[in-house]
Amino acid sequence: MGSPASRTRRVLIGFAVPLYLLTAISLAEGRLSLLSGESPVESSFAPLFAGLAIFATLLQAYIGRLGDSPHGSSRLDSLVSREEESTMLERLRQEQREADVASMGSAWAEMEKDHLEKTLGEEE
Repeated sequence: MGSPASRTRRVLIGFAVPLYLLTAISLAEGRLSLLSGESPVESSFAPLFAGLAIFATLLQAYIGRLGDSPHGSSRLDSLVSREEESTMLERLRQEQREADVASMGSAWAEMEKDHLEKTLGEEE
């Protein structure tokens, strides 16, 4: 089925193309001007559409450029994983095994002990 990143890229392309069409229509109707400093219509959303289209295109290009680099090499990996679903599932199961409840209980007890020692030390 593909990775979540490949699906996100398709969504971003599908989002950017209509925005480019809206930008082209606004250029044709004169609502957006490229050469002059100000837009002929004051309350025009045309620059916003153009900016969103460019942002979506750059974001999908960035995700595509990352390609098959290892998980965790990008800041976007916490939002959109580039791993295949089977690889991601195995990694998440491994992380779940590492964060077992038994080990968490001993860490909690150690933290509680340190807190009590500090509290008792302050009372003396």
